[in-house]
Amino acid sequence: MTRRLLAASLTLSLTAPALAGGAAAPAGAQVQPATPAALLSALKEAGYRVTMNPTEADGEPSMTIVSGEHKISVWLSGCKNNVCSRVTASTSWDYSDQDDALDTEVVNDWNGNYYTQAYIYEGAYYLDSTMPVRGGYTKATLKAWMTDYLEDVKSFEGELPES
Repeated sequence: MTRRLLAASLTLSLTAPALAGGAAAPAGAQVQPATPAALLSALKEAGYRVTMNPTEADGEPSMTIVSGEHKISVWLSGCKNNVCSRVTASTSWDYSDQDDALDTEVVNDWNGNYYTQAYIYEGAYYLDSTMPVRGGYTKATLKAWMTDYLEDVKSFEGELPES
């Protein structure tokens, strides 16, 4: 009797995930390795125009994404043995010819309400977002992160002073 209960319990626990979400994982749900090549491929597959930048011998890999009129710098960091732990997207708006246009209140208000990080550096506004990829990522998550980041880029740009 105990063996039958154990067997029935084991069968039920093994089939529960299939009942809850189906036997097959949804498209884009497979965990990808966090290598520069895999990240580049996933971003291209998501429909972005991406180019890998030349890497210096002791530097971290980086790439550039062009989306509409925005040029996004993407850095991979914490890379060891060609596997990275973070991917960071960054966009900037140059106000170096209008130093009086730099307003820390815009940045402080933004940082109090959004997950992306805004800051002022050397005459420009910047907006950054970092996604942890240590242990892998899914293509769907990477695409959603970039979509959300680009939405924030458009919103942040709308908050900046007229140039």
